Amino acid sequence: MSKVKKNTETVKILLPKVDVIFKLLFGDKRNIEILKDFLKAVLNLPEDEYNKVTLEDTHLKRETIDDKLGIVDVKLTTKSGKIVHIEMQILEQEDMPERITYYNSKMLVTQLKAGDDYALQKTISIAIADFEIVKNSPKYHHKFQLNEIETGIIFTDVVEINTLELQKIPKHSDSTAKYDWLQFLKAEREEEFDMLAERSPAIKKAVVELKRLSKDEEAQKLYEARQKAIRDENARMRTAYNKGTKEGET
Repeated sequence: MSKVKKNTETVKILLPKVDVIFKLLFGDKRNIEILKDFLKAVLNLPEDEYNKVTLEDTHLKRETIDDKLGIVDVKLTTKSGKIVHIEMQILEQEDMPERITYYNSKMLVTQLKAGDDYALQKTISIAIADFEIVKNSPKYHHKFQLNEIETGIIFTDVVEINTLELQKIPKHSDSTAKYDWLQFLKAEREEEFDMLAERSPAIKKAVVELKRLSKDEEAQKLYEARQKAIRDENARMRTAYNKGTKEGET
């Protein structure tokens, strides 16, 4: 982890791929222009959809008391009412596809009330991961819809799921804003962030905000608590793996 100077002190720069920092960067109304630029880089929506982007409550509504609670990192609606949710994950989750599908489905079903017709707004999920989600593919960005398997005919475009895999980003730029934004999320050293800041005004704003957060005591506490939780979970998984390996050898 790189460090930035705070007067005469040095401050660790907080990594944007850690979910609590991602939320502070992209889920803050004050940073709405940063969020818009990221969305434009990833999604294929008409330009005027971004004329009004509204951040929403990240808790997904429960239909019954027994429903599983869902909390996403960032949730928003566009000008025409399209619903977008973004999930940042660095801990490997084998059930990531199912999890994102569940979240997307929740955003669909909670739109309707008794007596409503089925005029559903499009729900778009963006899953960003620091591990492989889509097996046997070198692409770092995939877009999924409900298609007919043999012909590829789209059944409906009301559901869209995007996966962005940081580990699959090529070393050499493909000269897109999407590539630059994912390099920003993947970066770990101050020199990397400073270089990326030269790529676009929006990324420069994001780097400035990231450095500000890196000096904020509350953000630092959230970050350290999340990092500890990640370390603990990794240790638990290693212990379970080692135990399973030993049992398999006996």
